[in-house]
Amino acid sequence: MKGRETASFFLLILILSLTLSGCYRSPQIVIEGTPESNSQTGEIYVHVTGEVHLPGLYKLPKGSRVADAINMAGGATRNGDLDSLNLASLLKDGDKIVVPAKPKEETNFQLQAQNSSAQSQTSYFSSSGNSSKININTASAKELESLPGIGPVLAQRIVDYRAQKGGFKTIEEIMKVSGIGEKRFEAIKDLITVK
Repeated sequence: MKGRETASFFLLILILSLTLSGCYRSPQIVIEGTPESNSQTGEIYVHVTGEVHLPGLYKLPKGSRVADAINMAGGATRNGDLDSLNLASLLKDGDKIVVPAKPKEETNFQLQAQNSSAQSQTSYFSSSGNSSKININTASAKELESLPGIGPVLAQRIVDYRAQKGGFKTIEEIMKVSGIGEKRFEAIKDLITVK
């Protein structure tokens, strides 16, 4: 009996020493996580709403700024108060950007100024014999920026695309320019021509 107790004692000592030395470890459970879709692709999703031409959910590259998201949403409406936003702020996945409306007094003053500007542009187009539509095959980047939802970046993409392809055959072809989808095309189709 004494031999059995001694053997049990040594066995217990052996188990304790192995456990304490780290030779024996309990199995570990490893859970493999699913890859984070946005962090690995370098893209983020932001919701743009308020006083923009095309509110909605937009996919942008990481490092984009508030101004980029507003441009993707067609730009601010006449009523949009961009001065109340920090357009240089970096975006992160899941951000929501709300472009607020301008105060009433400022809006009325600007509408009057824009109406008189639009009348002078119309008279310019009429006196030069052109229609009031913008020819996307000949317009400068600055002229293209006057279209709703077309900022400096998209205007330059249009100019670059037409230079590479030798011009647009139809107005619908403008949707082949990166950043111009069906929504944006619907907002500008009545304002552009290829003739």
